[in-house]
Amino acid sequence: MVQMDEATTSNGNGAVAPTTNGNNSTSLSSLDPEESLELKMTNLIDCVENAVWHAFDYLALEGDGTAPKSKLKALTSQLGSALELEDVANGLEDYRSTPSLSFDQYRYYLFKEMFSALPEDINVEDQHDYESKLDQVCWNLCSANYLERDNPVFPDGCVYKLFRIFCMLGDMVENDQGQIEVIMAAGEVENAAYQFMLTLGRGTEWDPEEFDSMANVIPAFKFGIFLTVLESKYANDVDEGCIFEAVRDVHDHYLHDVVKKGHLGKRMDILPVFREQFFVLQPHKLTFYNGASQKERKGEIKIDAQCRVEAVPDSTSKSPIKKPGSKSHSRFQLFASEKTYDFQASDHRTRLQWMSAFRVAFEFAGEPVRYQRQLLEKRRVARQEEKDREDEHFLRNTDIGQQLAVEREARANAEEKAATLVLQREVEGKKMMELEKIREQLEHLLDEERQAKKDEEIVRTLQARILNEEWARRETLERLQEEQKTLLEAERKKREEFERLQNDKELQLREAQARVEEMEKERRKLDKQLDLAQEKTKKANLGQEVLEAKIKVKEQLHSQERDRDTTLSRMTSLNPSSSFYVRNRDRSGYMPLRSASMRETSYSRSIRRNRQKAIRGGPGGGPGSQVGSTADNLSVHEANLTSTSEQNINATVIQEATTNGNGHSEE
Repeated sequence: MVQMDEATTSNGNGAVAPTTNGNNSTSLSSLDPEESLELKMTNLIDCVENAVWHAFDYLALEGDGTAPKSKLKALTSQLGSALELEDVANGLEDYRSTPSLSFDQYRYYLFKEMFSALPEDINVEDQHDYESKLDQVCWNLCSANYLERDNPVFPDGCVYKLFRIFCMLGDMVENDQGQIEVIMAAGEVENAAYQFMLTLGRGTEWDPEEFDSMANVIPAFKFGIFLTVLESKYANDVDEGCIFEAVRDVHDHYLHDVVKKGHLGKRMDILPVFREQFFVLQPHKLTFYNGASQKERKGEIKIDAQCRVEAVPDSTSKSPIKKPGSKSHSRFQLFASEKTYDFQASDHRTRLQWMSAFRVAFEFAGEPVRYQRQLLEKRRVARQEEKDREDEHFLRNTDIGQQLAVEREARANAEEKAATLVLQREVEGKKMMELEKIREQLEHLLDEERQAKKDEEIVRTLQARILNEEWARRETLERLQEEQKTLLEAERKKREEFERLQNDKELQLREAQARVEEMEKERRKLDKQLDLAQEKTKKANLGQEVLEAKIKVKEQLHSQERDRDTTLSRMTSLNPSSSFYVRNRDRSGYMPLRSASMRETSYSRSIRRNRQKAIRGGPGGGPGSQVGSTADNLSVHEANLTSTSEQNINATVIQEATTNGNGHSEE
């Protein structure tokens, strides 16, 4: 079996420091105490640096072993989030003046800025949790390189578990170009493959010589080669469920420090019976579940270096060992946490296996370093010591014949290496073809991306044009809105002016109505005064007419008396018989006649007076006009009565004197 020629260690400043011994091999024993103490303090970064390198290598696209800071900043931020640390990527831009960093520089930055902020003493469970989170972050970044492959056998979840196993067992070395890479020693690949075959139940099919011949052909086991070897050589014709369980068991064996797992009978606390449960033994605890799926945990027993295990002799059996499968000689006791636990295995052989596993767990329970990592370091030291012994023996026993033999062997090795190189060239050719296909796919995707960008640009142009049109419409709407506001403002002003004018007119109307009402009141008052004045005037006119009539009557009476006296005197002297008329003038029905000249004179005088009254009264209605019309009527009436007797004339004159404004006689 070919052993790995190279191993590396890490010093305190975060750089990988290969201390050469023979063929560039390194040893942990070459470190001084201060470096060993610092390595102990930075145990977490040593456990995850291989996974971080895979993520870094995925970002290093230039091929010179450096990655740009812009991409490393995103990786650093994700790693800090996994460790619940904030702002760990802020100082990356100021770290060194170069735009890109090598892995040594990046590892040193992570140690100073992120891992140094963690507590120095981290318990095993917290370390498991941190490693799982950091490995998951790195795997999410670099998984595309390993999940896309031809004829895959392992599911994606199994590939991730194998990735974690590889990162734990791998070594960080420098290649021929001086760049850092992570490879897995052939011995570790052999152990992992054999463990995988055992969990599959095919341990008898393991052939070490076949593996050695394959390891001689392969110069270095990277993760892709490790995955291909497991799929092509040891996972053929196996169903997916068995593969999943086998990979899980190998993963738990290396990553969770599982010493042993399986079914045991545990004595119950109350009843003296054994209940079968599934147990998982680790250096610090024993956990038991209901079934092999490990979904429902039933309990846990803490383990330390003070615990011990003892076999319980079978008192019912006289023979020390029964046939295989017998329950006799299968019980043992565990003394832990000041309690005693009774267990029963399926047979005596299984009991011996469990007791041996418990002693291993007790041995490593008090160690600060994890169980599998401690074994890994021991294997690395053993490989380095064996390499040193081989080199020393070769130098001590060297002679010419041996040199020739060595040269022949070297020539044979060279031929083998040439054949290996041819095979490797074929593999590389296949990889180149695959890379060419990938390149074509990437070019196709790039063309699609370019077309998508063109379409996006067209859409953006259309959006810009639509946006400009929307802006123009918006400006037009705003202008129309401003004009509408202006019109509304003008309309509002006109309305206010109209309302003001209407209010003024209403005020003027109310004032005019008030003035009209006042004038109406004044008119009514004046009408009343005028009616009173007319009434007074009417009464005055009536009084005047009555007085005039009385005067006229008195004048007539006076004239009559005078005429009578004259007539009487004449008649007495001339005609004594006329004294009869004089004597009977006072009797009723007697009316003395007057001369025509006298009648004419009194009638003319009454007509003149009536006309004067009519002139004073005016042409319109009123008392004057009424008196005038009455006088006209009287004159007509007097004209018709011209030929009547003197008695009728006297009665007419008296009636005229007593006539009122309405043409009625006054009683």
